[in-house]
Amino acid sequence: MEGDFASVVAKAVTIYGSGFGIFLLFCVASELFLRWREGKRPLHGEGLANMLLFPFGPLAEAIILNALLIAGLFQLYHWTPLRVPVELWTLPIYFIVGEFGYYWFHRAGHEVRILWADHSIHHSAETYDFTVNLRHTPFSTVYRFLTWAPLVLLGFQPLVLVLFAMSGPAFQSICHTERVGRLAPWFEWLFVSPSNHAVHHASNPLYIDRNYGGLLNIWDHVFGTYQRLEEDVPPVYGITRQVKSNNPAKILAHEFRYLARDFRAAPSMRQKLGVLFGKPGETFEVDKAAKAGPAIEQGAAA
Repeated sequence: MEGDFASVVAKAVTIYGSGFGIFLLFCVASELFLRWREGKRPLHGEGLANMLLFPFGPLAEAIILNALLIAGLFQLYHWTPLRVPVELWTLPIYFIVGEFGYYWFHRAGHEVRILWADHSIHHSAETYDFTVNLRHTPFSTVYRFLTWAPLVLLGFQPLVLVLFAMSGPAFQSICHTERVGRLAPWFEWLFVSPSNHAVHHASNPLYIDRNYGGLLNIWDHVFGTYQRLEEDVPPVYGITRQVKSNNPAKILAHEFRYLARDFRAAPSMRQKLGVLFGKPGETFEVDKAAKAGPAIEQGAAA
């Protein structure tokens, strides 16, 4: 019976993923059409780079990575005796827990430097439009697994959990745009919207590391990471150490290059681990160490 159920849900995930892919392409095509209607070049430099990055993110996820993620989570699911039943009355629980899992996966991608080296690829675009959806990150499946594994060990069925946890990025396809202004206050407070997701993509000090939610802002409110878009602080998109290149190879390697440099230069194993697992901006950095002298323990990253 469980095998039949898993087969049904697997098909549902496949259909959902395919629908998301079609919707993603629709959003990108709409962006290109609207730019053409406005007399702009349909594909600006970053837009073309985003198109070229498509195989490393959305396509790889759809074909290989999500299957590996679910397979790995099922291994954990079979090890635990705990079970959260999949019934109509438990689906709201799965939804809230899925949002919780997405929140911590997303937050980890910002607050652990080795994970930020990957996630920063998505944030490195200095423009904010639907083509940014194509700038996915190649290694996010790894920290999805790490942050969702405890939920599976608590008995949440992996296929259903992943289905709900990935509703966030699917919904956010329509949030990567400045074409939609601020919505009703109650909607902005509760749901992820283009304006508060613009905050998430901004590099202004007020906006950095805010608004991690998927479909809802509920866990941002709970953990104090919500920030509304302020009228007098327009968002500056990109990362604090901008790539300044539309070369896909440079975009993919940008933060990994600095990470490797600082790891090699860190004088002690504790500092090397700090480079890998510390918070970006608070880990050992070569440039700061050179200015402070040999006694430095940590420096603020750019």
